[in-house]
Amino acid sequence: MTLAQNGSDKCSTSTVNATGTFRMQAGGPGGTIYYHWIYKDSAGTKVSPTYSFVVAASDASAHFTVTGSWSPASSGSVQLVFTTPSYTVPLTNFTCR
Repeated sequence: MTLAQNGSDKCSTSTVNATGTFRMQAGGPGGTIYYHWIYKDSAGTKVSPTYSFVVAASDASAHFTVTGSWSPASSGSVQLVFTTPSYTVPLTNFTCR
């Protein structure tokens, strides 16, 4: 997962953008991949809508997620969660002032 902050580093005037990738295990069965983003800051926790994409059987190439974007109220964290197949990417912290 990559994280980029656009605008100033002031929380209320910046946008945090997170992008992730998914690779099916070589020889994997393929199927529909479901995922969402979880954002946390001083305003609480926000969960994005669930997104999906289809991976063909044995397709081990990189598939990019829909970019998660939001304007944080404070420093916090973002996490990418794949619900099918089940896998949680470790959270990534960001800092703004």
